[in-house]
Amino acid sequence: MKKILVSLMLLLVVGCSSESVDNNSKIELSDIEGYWIQTEEDWSGDVTDLTDNQYSYLEITDNQLGFYTISFDEDEGYGVSKKYYKIEENKLYYDYYELEDRTLEEISESTYGGAFIASLNDNNLVLLEYSNGIDEEDGYSKDTYKKISIKDWPIEE
Repeated sequence: MKKILVSLMLLLVVGCSSESVDNNSKIELSDIEGYWIQTEEDWSGDVTDLTDNQYSYLEITDNQLGFYTISFDEDEGYGVSKKYYKIEENKLYYDYYELEDRTLEEISESTYGGAFIASLNDNNLVLLEYSNGIDEEDGYSKDTYKKISIKDWPIEE
């Protein structure tokens, strides 16, 4: 019985420590640059699977995040929200305005700015943002994206 308890505790510790390493891993531009399709959205625990409902896309360039939403009415086309960003460790600090000569604190406290905690796992990009910027006490948004190739990119600009 004692061996089973020790084994379970060891398994729990190893599982928790590997999860925290993934959440704190450094993100590089080369890891995230390109085209992504949203597969899941999670608003403070209200999870929606978007695997069969493909209307949200993300384009990451060397200095901008482009969030695209395709209209269900083909005549309307798509909407786009482009944000400038900077990478620091596993965070993407963003704002609608240019980020040059601004500190990361200024960006994250801007009216239109903030910070995503980014992680990569199983070829998925997860962008997590807390409503209060600190923890999930006041809510959070967690969006999961799957990498796609340029040939699967539905946006014509």
